[in-house]
Amino acid sequence: MASEDFPQPETLLLSDGTDSATLLLTRNGWKVELNVPGGKDENKKRLLEAAAQAIAIDEGGRLEYWIESIQDDCDQVPLAAGYTPYRDLWRLTRPLPAQESRLTTRSFTTDDLSEIVSINNRAFSWHPERSDQTIEDFEKNMQESWFNPDGLRIWESDGIIKGFCWTKIHYDLSPLKGEIYVVAVDPEFQGEGSGTELVLAGLNWIHSNNINHAVLYVESDNHPANRVYSALGFSHEITNRAYERFIR
Repeated sequence: MASEDFPQPETLLLSDGTDSATLLLTRNGWKVELNVPGGKDENKKRLLEAAAQAIAIDEGGRLEYWIESIQDDCDQVPLAAGYTPYRDLWRLTRPLPAQESRLTTRSFTTDDLSEIVSINNRAFSWHPERSDQTIEDFEKNMQESWFNPDGLRIWESDGIIKGFCWTKIHYDLSPLKGEIYVVAVDPEFQGEGSGTELVLAGLNWIHSNNINHAVLYVESDNHPANRVYSALGFSHEITNRAYERFIR
């Protein structure tokens, strides 16, 4: 069991010399990432089981494993290793340009940080990753190579920040793609299409950088958001699925 003298490590590596599993400590447990060059299902199953055994040696906990772009038979290996599918994340896509937003937005400044963190937490109180964010969490993202203060569009009216649309440009993709990364409207000002207009503001900014394709990620069961995105011309491209296992 971890103690103050021997704190729990943030990363665990399991390897047989060829295949490996990396366990990353997150606020919701351990995220499991597999590296199986041969792609054999039996090897993946063995590593997922080994991850559970490694956590059991300590004090147990929750394991989370993601498969990107799922296919019909993707559930077989995690299920055989004792993991349960619990979350589908959709990637949506649409071409650009989009219609012009009716909202006037501006670029982010560091003076906005505490307020947008507060808005984020009020808007995403239900979300497994975006809830309970701290200023430090936002600052970590701001240190990423993709961060651009102009791409974090702030909706301010009468001196009050009411929402924001955070975009990112994927410079590693060819052709370039822009992502609607986070859209948050202060619950006090939700309604009358403000979320839709913020998304459009983000899409407009992405297209102003000569990018003709946009993507975003959304929970498959977030029906209100998916209705908005469908009306904006987004279509479902792929599904990423998360599996979990609890070790007690």
